[in-house]
Amino acid sequence: MSTPDILLFGDQTETNFKVQELFNYAQSSTHLQSFIEGALKSVHQAFDNADIADRQKYAFISFLSLEERILAEKVPDVVLRTVLLCFAQLGHLILRLETDAQVYELWKSQKFTIVASCAGQIPAALAATTESLDDLVEAAPEIVATAVRAGLDVDQRTNDFNDDRSKSWATAVGVPLAQAQQIASTFNENKGLIPSKGLYCGATSAWATTIIGPPRLQEELFSSKPFGDARVTPLPINATFHALSADRPNVESIIGNAPKLERLKLENARFLSCEDGAIFLPQNGRELVSQALLNILNRITDNEKVFEQVRIHTGGKEARIVPVVADKVAARLIKVLGEDKAHVKGN
Repeated sequence: MSTPDILLFGDQTETNFKVQELFNYAQSSTHLQSFIEGALKSVHQAFDNADIADRQKYAFISFLSLEERILAEKVPDVVLRTVLLCFAQLGHLILRLETDAQVYELWKSQKFTIVASCAGQIPAALAATTESLDDLVEAAPEIVATAVRAGLDVDQRTNDFNDDRSKSWATAVGVPLAQAQQIASTFNENKGLIPSKGLYCGATSAWATTIIGPPRLQEELFSSKPFGDARVTPLPINATFHALSADRPNVESIIGNAPKLERLKLENARFLSCEDGAIFLPQNGRELVSQALLNILNRITDNEKVFEQVRIHTGGKEARIVPVVADKVAARLIKVLGEDKAHVKGN
């Protein structure tokens, strides 16, 4: 059997975007240059067409300046952070496909297992539905525009809570999902809060569960130390992702007009849902991005199930991981699989 190969996309906790590397390489790559120009144009158009009160807060002239802004903020704006992650992941995917012949052949022949956490599911869906660089580059601006509208959707729903957006809305706690869910549920009941207005568990893994909700409620919950000595880590995320008790988001509107995406299809690629690790069934590109958006906005992310499915798919063989702005997720995956069962593939 051949070595299992994993194409891995990171989530909102990633910080190593390396945008300057993309701009440097774009000087000799027509594909990457075309993507950078198309992505910037599509982002500006998406903001121009959006119903937002303060358009100026989203203004930036270059993805380089956007990266500088995001990295300088303790809890970055969720819309801009979502856009930057999507742009950087698609850009680095293009760069890797052009500079690593082995990665290109694995992707083109759909031999990767594609794994993506949270917002990484949006660009990963494009990677799963394309087999040529031309198709990927042509559809990529539509995907980045989708990331804009996804960020705006979760931003507005979070604003409806009327709480402090300068603080963390997501806290990782070193306890199993069932324990965290019970404590969050009891807290909501004692406060007279329905699930969609209280605290909830939006993500879980083998070593931590993420509790999401307004900072004032988080502060009240954690001040009582309901988790004992378990490690508690506020995350730099100021929005209610994975809001499974909230209304279903209008994913059709979030995707918008995307003719290039609609011509693409998921056929033989093995792309795992971050909800439970299940392999997405064959469908067209728009349908797949719709499922990715629901995973990000309206469903729990269960990395314990996802990583267990990765273990099953590798069949006990040592896996090669190709990270796409996924340093932190790659480290977590290797921790679960074991250093003797997984390694990052160099370029």
